[in-house]
Amino acid sequence: MPIALLSNVTVTSLAMRVNTLTKEEVYCPHGYDTWLQEISNPDSSLYASGADVAFAVLYGRSLLGDMASDEHTAIDALEKMASILKNASERHIGMTFVASTLDIPDTAIRPLCSASARARAAAYWRQVLEDISLPVLDLSEMVSNIGRRNFYNERVWYMGAMPFSKTGEEAIASEIETIWRALRTARKKCLALDLDNTLWGGVIGELGLDGIHLDKTGSGSRFYDFQKKILELKRSGVLLAVISKNNMVDALSGIDGHPDMVLRSCDFAAIMANWKPKSQNLESLARSLNIGTDSFVFIDDNPMERDTMRMALPEVAVPNFPEDSSKLESFMLDVAHRYFLQIKATSEDANKTEQYAAEAARREVRTEFQNRDDYLRSLEMKLVVERVSEKNALRASQLTRKTNQFNLTTRRYTDGEMCAIAASDEYRAYIGELADRYGDYGKIILAIMRVSEDTADVEAFLMSCRAMEREVETAFIRVVENELLKTGVRHITARYAPTEKNYPAASFLKRAGYRKISDAADGTALYAADIPFNAARPDMVKVEVR
Repeated sequence: MPIALLSNVTVTSLAMRVNTLTKEEVYCPHGYDTWLQEISNPDSSLYASGADVAFAVLYGRSLLGDMASDEHTAIDALEKMASILKNASERHIGMTFVASTLDIPDTAIRPLCSASARARAAAYWRQVLEDISLPVLDLSEMVSNIGRRNFYNERVWYMGAMPFSKTGEEAIASEIETIWRALRTARKKCLALDLDNTLWGGVIGELGLDGIHLDKTGSGSRFYDFQKKILELKRSGVLLAVISKNNMVDALSGIDGHPDMVLRSCDFAAIMANWKPKSQNLESLARSLNIGTDSFVFIDDNPMERDTMRMALPEVAVPNFPEDSSKLESFMLDVAHRYFLQIKATSEDANKTEQYAAEAARREVRTEFQNRDDYLRSLEMKLVVERVSEKNALRASQLTRKTNQFNLTTRRYTDGEMCAIAASDEYRAYIGELADRYGDYGKIILAIMRVSEDTADVEAFLMSCRAMEREVETAFIRVVENELLKTGVRHITARYAPTEKNYPAASFLKRAGYRKISDAADGTALYAADIPFNAARPDMVKVEVR
């Protein structure tokens, strides 16, 4: 995913830092303060660069110049800049634009009682970026955390129009890398937490419920505030789990019995309180939730437990727990930003714990049936299929970044690329939403085809692992074939490209009635089918096409 770096100042050295961190080519336009011209000109080098994401890193002090002292003039200028960004993002939907907030130092000599036009201009810019739904690189927050004296370097500014210090550039480059990775890969799915000296102070098995350190207003409020941030993560779609060396009775006593607990047992997808190795518990939990161990972040106050987890399961993210528990809230903010950053939220994100609870109910009732088909019919599944459009493109692109197991090609798409596909006559893309008697799965299955005359080539076919082994994928592809047939398509080609994780999709095309026409040395297999062909749709999945 090539990166474009735009600015109203010289950012050559910043571009080099971004290149070092991302290992991606970074396009940086020639000329000073040409960012608006690059964005507004459809024939500019920016759009010929092949970049998928463009970061506009803006130096507030020189962006407005003397206009910053007059609020109305400054806001008028910012409104025009925002309009250019908005038009570009709508016109070039294959490119994601990310704009920085503004830090505008108040250098005016004025009485203490007078208002700062610069502060209001910076606040207006932040609001207008939110209004036009652009992802934000929060430069003003970085300045606040680091301090202006450390973030900027006046000497290199006057020598070469480079305002940022080495510290400032490193912070900006790190944030660009974080956002860039969030755009191209899925965030982690589950936060696994210890209990003693992590969610509360002290060991509940020794101190009892009344002895642990947790309250709303005293020194134990550091754990209370920590839990509040964790609950915010859960509400954004992150699964929570407990992995603790503890007796289950003591664990539940603390979780559900303490009056100042923010997190209750209903907030956790699983509570594993026992004396087994924590890595063993985490692997078991991953199997139970049907997600990879690389989808976990593990938090534990004990450095030995952290090291053991890193050695046993190196793919699990294990951040260092702060030695000073007063830093727990800021630690959680950093964890959320590093591992669980969202560019935009979807409706599916908020109900993850409930979805996994429904899945547990399905597994429990499965034991009542000897015949698999009878069990599937008992679920009363309904699949609603529709074209990928502007309203669901965000979820469609998110699916491509999150789905690893049932995924024929594991090709990833940015939000901008998916919007371009939705608007293109060259593509047909369909997304499916599944529900059954136990609840909604959400939008969980996607197919993307590039169409040329009477032939469609499947670029992507994927489904959330939560719906595997329920014949949903077969029902979906039958619908897709029928919809393609209506548009004049008579031939379909598709490929399976193996990865370390997508073996559950390996046999799908053969099961769906496609014939293998070639094999490659790397295991990639090409399949084809002529439609219509005599293939029944599974009767245990009811389908509606919208």
